[in-house]
Amino acid sequence: MQIFVGGCTMLLIGWMVTRARGDKEHLPPPAPATLADVPAPFLQGPREVVDVMKELRDLARRQTEDTGRIAECVRIMRDEAKQHTTLLAAIEREQAIENRTHGRDAHA
Repeated sequence: MQIFVGGCTMLLIGWMVTRARGDKEHLPPPAPATLADVPAPFLQGPREVVDVMKELRDLARRQTEDTGRIAECVRIMRDEAKQHTTLLAAIEREQAIENRTHGRDAHA
């Protein structure tokens, strides 16, 4: 039984391989404008190069603006954290003083 199933499997695989080779010959030619066929910007001409350079300049300018905004947000967050730290330190000092005062009252 295993020999019969194995033989049928081998015949099926052989038929599929020969069929695939035949189908490959009947495929249409590849499309002329695939991603691999698109020339690089420097091969397109001076006008396209200038356009790409302008776009890169605009992207760099926007990146610089965004970086500036991020730096401003970080500065604001740092200042807020300092204020909160100062406030927490003042609260801790007040609690320490109050605990010492209540500790003296309890001993007296």
